Amino acid sequence: MFKKAEQEKKEEKIVLLTRQAADGIITFSKTYHPNEAILILQGKKKGNEITINGLVIPPFSSNGPFYSGFSLYDLPFDDSYIGTAHSHPGPSNRPSLEDLNHFFGYVSVIIHFPYEYGTIAAYERTGKKMEIKIVD
Repeated sequence: MFKKAEQEKKEEKIVLLTRQAADGIITFSKTYHPNEAILILQGKKKGNEITINGLVIPPFSSNGPFYSGFSLYDLPFDDSYIGTAHSHPGPSNRPSLEDLNHFFGYVSVIIHFPYEYGTIAAYERTGKKMEIKIVD
């Protein structure tokens, strides 16, 4: 019983989001409000640490007040893509079932209105919340 708890603690992932990337997510989300906005995250995964240091606007993306998305077929190959970030114009940054069903990469970052550092959250494919730190 205790071994399982210790193992789960060791397997907990942490997301390190550079301030520049966080500012980009905030600005992009404010620009598209009241619609959702979507970005592709660039970075690297090393062990349980996921570092996000870049953003890409997906080509031919679509968005509206309750959805945002893009076709994977239109993306150029780049092994630095590690996930997506998108905004929720409402008061929650929890992933919807639709968000989980369209999960891409290692991490999903969701920001909600009013689009500030404190409204950014990161999630695993299962919907489990991950610790997130904004680093310089």
